[in-house]
Amino acid sequence: MTFWKTENSIEPKKNFYTEIEEYYTGISNNRIPTELLTEIIAKVTEKIYADYQRFWKQYPKSRKRYSKLKLEDLEHDFVYFLITEFFQKTEPNEYRNYSKVLLNMNDKEFDKYEERKYWYENK
Repeated sequence: MTFWKTENSIEPKKNFYTEIEEYYTGISNNRIPTELLTEIIAKVTEKIYADYQRFWKQYPKSRKRYSKLKLEDLEHDFVYFLITEFFQKTEPNEYRNYSKVLLNMNDKEFDKYEERKYWYENK
């Protein structure tokens, strides 16, 4: 019995990891310690890949969309929450600075983000 790989399948997780790594390495520009950056890349990859797998099953008509990573998905609030929560726990003194780097925000934008996050968590 032969099994054919369908045209629409999810890319391997390592492809997601590589793209996410390139994205965050470029944004961080050596302003975040490598160990922390590696951890956050792994966490984001796990989250995004799990979401894509779930959406792949949940939305059969959108399988093509969820077959390959879209970098704009890294700019979703849930990914931002994951990043800031990670930094709050691991680097409380540098939480704000590291978060602003990876979220590509200035002070004013980060303040608005934190307000939105607070509202979401306490609604």
